[in-house]
Amino acid sequence: MIDDKSIPKSESDLLLFDWGYDLMEEYFRMISAANFPPNSLILDVATGTGRAASTLTRLGHSVITGDYNLDSKIESERRITEAYLDKVKYIRLNLEKIPFADSTVDNIVCINTMHELNNPFLCLSEIIRVHSPKGKLLMADFNSLGFDVMDKLHTVRKGELHSRGKISSEEIKNILVDNYSAIKEINTKLNRGFIAGGNRNES
Repeated sequence: MIDDKSIPKSESDLLLFDWGYDLMEEYFRMISAANFPPNSLILDVATGTGRAASTLTRLGHSVITGDYNLDSKIESERRITEAYLDKVKYIRLNLEKIPFADSTVDNIVCINTMHELNNPFLCLSEIIRVHSPKGKLLMADFNSLGFDVMDKLHTVRKGELHSRGKISSEEIKNILVDNYSAIKEINTKLNRGFIAGGNRNES
């Protein structure tokens, strides 16, 4: 079981919890459902405030995590905590041109990222390009309720609505179906996710 008490709650986490939502628990459920091999090295796309990276380290994995800039690095380190930082490597990561060769990254996690991107179709194409079909890709983003809750959260904290992005979960699913032979859907209160693996072109 995840040591969730060792992951500090942010102001956003506390507000969501007061409203009846536990986003960290959802990350744990989705990542656990992917059933990555024990002690895997996993690419986290993208770091953000460190929710995925902190969850992955508590589940025993090592993490390469990156963003276009490292503006949130301190916040993510606070969430991951010093005890687990040795399992995390930070890199600068432009999702429109990921610095890895084709099919060289076995396991990838991309949660609540696609709606933030200016060119999500290109970025998803790049993620699929570098991902090895021998491993697993966990791709998840907010569902309709999730975006409504994020609107409320951002209105309270920032006085503005939350971005809903330029790609739908159904479009994400269709692209994954076109590229992988095995797709498993996982749904939580706020998220819709897909676990993908297996190359459709392999015999």
